[in-house]
Amino acid sequence: MISSKTYIAFTKFGIVGGLSFLVDLSVYYATGVFLPSYLAKALGIVVATGVNYKLNSLWTWGVKKGENVGDKQQSVLRNYLLLYAMSGSLNVLTNELMLTLLPDWILQLNVVFPSHATGEALKNTLLGSKELFSVKVDKLFAVLVATIVGMMVNFVGQKLWVFGKSKSQG
Repeated sequence: MISSKTYIAFTKFGIVGGLSFLVDLSVYYATGVFLPSYLAKALGIVVATGVNYKLNSLWTWGVKKGENVGDKQQSVLRNYLLLYAMSGSLNVLTNELMLTLLPDWILQLNVVFPSHATGEALKNTLLGSKELFSVKVDKLFAVLVATIVGMMVNFVGQKLWVFGKSKSQG
């Protein structure tokens, strides 16, 4: 059974992770237009890691401002960066693997404009259509699976190694 402290820490970790996921996803999609997928994903992870570190250290694990000074701060930051280098690499590799394995499907929502011509045959012809929404399904699922894998590694790593059990208030 999970202790209440671990449950609360995991809930906070999930909220911070959700925000970091949105940062990662935004950067990934924005830069994926002009960068290869692995570089866009890596850049998303780097930006999200900065957000994640700050929020997790202050809120999830309850490290107070005055508590992180000198060698202790450097040690926590070093361990955090090592953990995220490992989990970030795993995230990028999982993303690339999923992009390779998943079919290249696109989910698309279109509006269809019918012709206003007379006659039954002409009524069924289409004047045109306009795309309202489009997302690559393989890319979305690849990001989700990669994020779940990275999240599991990060929670355990932060709880047991980076911030340590004794440093956790939540």
